[in-house]
Amino acid sequence: MKIPSCSLPVWKNLYDAALAFRDIEPWEWMSDSDLFGVQNPENREIGYGCVLGALGEVYGLVVYLGSAGLEQHRKIQSGKLHAGSPDFAYSQSCLTAWFGGRQDLDKTDLKVVKELGFKFRGSDTWPQFRSMQPGYIPWYLTENEAKFLTLCLEQARQVALDFERDPELLNPPGKNLCLVRVQAEKKAAHLASPGLSSGQQTLFPEAIESPVHEWNSEWLSPPPLVKATVSPFPIDEVRLQRIKKNSQAHNGIWEIDAFYTPAPVEGINRPFFPYTFLCADQSSGFILGTVLAEPSTWQTEFPKTFLDSVEGHKLLPHELSFRKEELRELFEPLANQLGIEVKLTKQLPAVDRAKRELLKFMDRQL
Repeated sequence: MKIPSCSLPVWKNLYDAALAFRDIEPWEWMSDSDLFGVQNPENREIGYGCVLGALGEVYGLVVYLGSAGLEQHRKIQSGKLHAGSPDFAYSQSCLTAWFGGRQDLDKTDLKVVKELGFKFRGSDTWPQFRSMQPGYIPWYLTENEAKFLTLCLEQARQVALDFERDPELLNPPGKNLCLVRVQAEKKAAHLASPGLSSGQQTLFPEAIESPVHEWNSEWLSPPPLVKATVSPFPIDEVRLQRIKKNSQAHNGIWEIDAFYTPAPVEGINRPFFPYTFLCADQSSGFILGTVLAEPSTWQTEFPKTFLDSVEGHKLLPHELSFRKEELRELFEPLANQLGIEVKLTKQLPAVDRAKRELLKFMDRQL
């Protein structure tokens, strides 16, 4: 499996920033409800950071990415999303820096520590960095992620020190505002002469400007949360005509749902929790089709599996019932072409029974 690589200088900067953040112990006066933002200079996306450790369970920094990540933080704070929620482990979009014991690190983490020459002693002192994406297990940082997390740790340290002096620092002056650290570029002049090497001198030096980066605090409204789009499944007109010709229409209702399964599998770039498609006949409970897909490919895999099921059983249902809006949106164009009605409902009894049996079977295999 492919593990992202970061250069040692990038790792060194990240560890230095993490240790400087750790050493001030900001969890002594900050909690996970004290939210602030850091704008990524590369793409202008805002990471929303909060300090963990006030409860004495875990220590570190979590940076929720973009408006989708911010929505997760809000759900966690409101109690709508918590560690016991079914989708908690599958919905995170964030970067993390944790401080634990040596036993919490794996071989890849320890190799970096050794190459950098760091030595840590005791519990809650060993840094570990991870990237979390919806549907994937926590994974190692890419170089771009490491660079941004470095900036977040540096700015989190500054915000924490300012907050210690001024506990009102993060109280917004208006509705829907968040304090965000933004990198500003100003010109700093230094003396040099054109045409001369750095070791040469001149009696008439000229001032040359070079960029110097500084950070300012701004009150910004988070960008609106954009609904995830569903990619249209390419319709093969010839195949659909063949299906309609060879399949028998009936009045049955087929239920379709999807859910993450708890046993991760290896992917090309990182391990993932399979997003599982289930299609079952409502009256008989018979499972008509199922597939385990990677989170990035399910929009292609699910309709393909459905068409394979229709062809294999040579049956066209009267209706498709869905619980999730994104599934209805994905399948509706295909259903319209096949003359199948589409319905959104909260109750999918056949699929739920099949799901319970599948999860029981998977538990026995673990």
